[in-house]
Amino acid sequence: MGCCSPNYQKQVEQKEAEVNQTQNEKLPFWMKIISLTVVFLMIGYYWI
Repeated sequence: MGCCSPNYQKQVEQKEAEVNQTQNEKLPFWMKIISLTVVFLMIGYYWI
């Protein structure tokens, strides 16, 4: 299926959505760790 296929734009959009979803799932892992660390530090700070 080349660029002249009637379904080409649909296939490109589907592939782009899959790539974006995969990237979005992998990226926030380190952000979650940093967020949890900050939350625990703030809780510990207020308890003292």
